[in-house]
Amino acid sequence: MQIFHSFQEVTNCRGAVVALGTFDGVHLGHQKVMRTAIDKAAETGGKSVVVTFAAHPLSVLCPEKEPIRLATVEQKIQYIAGVGIDVLVLLPMTRHLLDETPEEFCRQLLEYLCPAAIVVGENFTYGAKAAGNTQTLRKFMAEHHIPVMALTLLERPGRATPISSTVIRRLVTMGHMETAEALLGHPFALQGTVVQGDRRGRLIGFPTANMLIPPQMAVPPDGVYITEVEWQGQLLPAMTNIGANPTFAHQYRRIETHILQWSGDMYDADIVVRFRKRLRPEIRFESKEELINQMEKDKRKTLIYFSSNDN
Repeated sequence: MQIFHSFQEVTNCRGAVVALGTFDGVHLGHQKVMRTAIDKAAETGGKSVVVTFAAHPLSVLCPEKEPIRLATVEQKIQYIAGVGIDVLVLLPMTRHLLDETPEEFCRQLLEYLCPAAIVVGENFTYGAKAAGNTQTLRKFMAEHHIPVMALTLLERPGRATPISSTVIRRLVTMGHMETAEALLGHPFALQGTVVQGDRRGRLIGFPTANMLIPPQMAVPPDGVYITEVEWQGQLLPAMTNIGANPTFAHQYRRIETHILQWSGDMYDADIVVRFRKRLRPEIRFESKEELINQMEKDKRKTLIYFSSNDN
């Protein structure tokens, strides 16, 4: 997948089918928009292009009100590539971009991409103060004989409400990881660097790879989770604790992941922790022995999960 960071950089994409959206988390509804663009591009013989943004508009307009994110920029790129898109135009969120009128944004689409068609979700907005919507987009593009497909939002299974990043954020922060995965189409994951811990896990037979809580990201509530670790092309079964480890004094909130049936050194490595299921809330134990006994139970449940699921 080719990646550009401005309209001006784009080359060899005229006549492409363009999917537009913010696409935080790249959930199933977003994937529907992208796959529709891919299918349409196959019909026209052009490329499929996603035009999206590196951050939410509130990250510039009012950072303290920015919604927590479902993916880092790097993860977003990976998820979009995984859908099968040919070209990604990832626009940095700047004040200049936010001040563009809907017409100015459309003119750039026309000038640099001259799309054969455009695909959006029916709730898509763009331009200064979100003044542009599917109606203004259709009106502008109709003057240039470019069709705009505004897709009905994909409904949640068993619900009469659409899949949305807002709903998924709520599910993640409540610890409903399996439901969040069902709506995302992939496990919710946190990306970070392994940092030096207090090595207490190693002393009790459960060495951990420790990550700091990533800023601006949605984070599951404190507790123990069945997880997988992506590292150097491997996908390693694991269990993860989020919290301040209340059994011991003078702790701080962090993410501690014990990788099953594996030994090695991951310090300073960049890893991704994929959350599959919440096992239990974080508990304060009266003794180290009680903690070890519970962790052995957690480990057995985790092993059973992976032995009974094709992952």
